[in-house]
Amino acid sequence: MSNNKSNNTFLNDTLVFLTGVVLAAIIVIFSVANIMHYTAHLEADIASETLLSEVLYENNHIQPDTWIASTATRIIGPPLLASFIYPLTGYNLNLSMGIACTVMMLILCLCMLFFCRSIGLNWLQSLTAILIMFMLSSPSDETQRMLYLYANYYVAHFIPMFIILGLYARALKKRKLPVLFWIIGIVLAVINGIQGMHASMFVYLPLLGAEFLRTLIFYIKKRRALKDITLWAFVLSAICLVCAKVFGAYMSGGASRNIRHAPEKFMDVVLPNFLDVLPYGRLKWVVIGFIVLAAIGYVISFFYYNKSPELWSALPIVFGIIVVLLSATFTTAEVAPRYFVMQVFAVGIGCGMLMRLYKFRVDYVVALLAVLYGIISVTVFYDGLIASDNSKESAYYRIATWMEKKGYEYGYSTFDHSNTITVMSNNRVKVRGIDSFKELNGIKWLTDTTWYPPTKNTEGKTCYIVTKHTKDDFDEWLSKNNPKIVDSYDIDNFIIYVLDKDYTAMNP
Repeated sequence: MSNNKSNNTFLNDTLVFLTGVVLAAIIVIFSVANIMHYTAHLEADIASETLLSEVLYENNHIQPDTWIASTATRIIGPPLLASFIYPLTGYNLNLSMGIACTVMMLILCLCMLFFCRSIGLNWLQSLTAILIMFMLSSPSDETQRMLYLYANYYVAHFIPMFIILGLYARALKKRKLPVLFWIIGIVLAVINGIQGMHASMFVYLPLLGAEFLRTLIFYIKKRRALKDITLWAFVLSAICLVCAKVFGAYMSGGASRNIRHAPEKFMDVVLPNFLDVLPYGRLKWVVIGFIVLAAIGYVISFFYYNKSPELWSALPIVFGIIVVLLSATFTTAEVAPRYFVMQVFAVGIGCGMLMRLYKFRVDYVVALLAVLYGIISVTVFYDGLIASDNSKESAYYRIATWMEKKGYEYGYSTFDHSNTITVMSNNRVKVRGIDSFKELNGIKWLTDTTWYPPTKNTEGKTCYIVTKHTKDDFDEWLSKNNPKIVDSYDIDNFIIYVLDKDYTAMNP
């Protein structure tokens, strides 16, 4: 008996060490990708988040009215943190944003750990659950960009989610809700609401649904419900929703009901995007195995409510996926894989719960499988995020380099290229977005109105970076306005026209 216990302890400690090493290796790779290879997978949206950090720095770390946002006001997230780091790096914009993304990733990891420990997972189970969450992605896919790399768009929603669900788990276990939990919950609900509607769909409505279901089960079984916890879930959901409606000035709207064509949209649009989240292209059957183990973990955990009520707090993660699936299917709202990234959390937590419920029988097998798959993922992530970085060979980098060598600081292009060129140069050249080359009006999307005339001075040579596809539009503008062209240059699919002054304007 003593030998078995000793052997189990040794095996447990060994797997804890191995799981921790593989997890640390993935975190190091993501950190290096953020800090030293920030432009390896640069695109327009990432570049816009990067430039926002400078805007926040210049406006006392508050998003100004002059910034034309996409869907929300940024409060929690890398741009705000980077605005504090920016002067500490010698005003190196890319470095400050890379450091900020890494810090936010580490905070997310710690919040995941807080939740795992709150639902009773030991160190092996917690590290395995987090490792599974980290490795169920592909290099620079939407999961990584939403949570760990370059912009961490959704970290603002999921850091609070793990905090709220961790508090929920502790309240269920103690059967009481401390005043501190009220304070923390309300503060986070207000912040999440101001940032838009995403948190309501990802966190608060699923939390309310899970708590409503728990209360209903208690009512059916004629057991005393925990009314203060139910009230807490309702109040937080209401606060987040109200704040989103009142302060969410940049929420995307216009989505209507889609009842008649729901089945068609689900099969043609929703399901393909849903399946695009997890890395089925990398050892497909291992990924499916994790999903099956997680599903078993969720099903079995519901039968352990009386013994371990804190496990119920994992249910909102699954409900969050269901809420987004229903919303995407039965409305005309856009659909993208990023809306379903909660799958990685659901699979990781589900596997962790299964390991807890079947300790010494299943947990070692799951942990070993995670370690082996993690080792393969480490090599894939290194190759895809670091070794394959050829950003200095891109047309964007060569455009920025040419402008800098020629002494041209300002320029314009369409949104797909403008901010990307700016960040590729680490803000040494400033290329702003325009709506089209027919009119040369400043674009009203992820940009700042102060970057354009009439606020900006029109004097000085200005580059207009035109693609071969938009050349006819610019030729039409040139024939109408007959400006002086002082220089030009061809790079791949781009033609750079240098005009004698700035002809762009930001119309009201």
